[in-house]
Amino acid sequence: MKLLEIHIEATDMKLSVEFYKSVLDYEKVMEFNDGKQAMFVMKDGCCFGIWEKEYLGLFDGRAAEHIHYAFQITPGDYQHIKEKLESLQVDISEHEWPDGQKSIYFFDPDGHQGEFMTKDWLGNTSL
Repeated sequence: MKLLEIHIEATDMKLSVEFYKSVLDYEKVMEFNDGKQAMFVMKDGCCFGIWEKEYLGLFDGRAAEHIHYAFQITPGDYQHIKEKLESLQVDISEHEWPDGQKSIYFFDPDGHQGEFMTKDWLGNTSL
């Protein structure tokens, strides 16, 4: 089993979609429902979705108003991601885990806390 989708809310869909286009490494972006939903399809097939604030999906489902999420990156990608966020003038915080792996934390335009981390919780460090 793997996580297939997660969705966040955005007050300004255009701003959020452009922000994540600049930050994420994705395969494609799909938009639905007159631009009220966007899905970033990642290379592993998982989708990171953005829904317009208060939009209701199937069966009255809602996206998260405020959430923390993390993307796994390779240790070799760490500096590139850090420089990309800094070039976009995104405030970042760095954390080193006890095993030496690292994380970069940031907030998106709607206050969701994102993280890029060089490890996973099973102890694997390669993608």
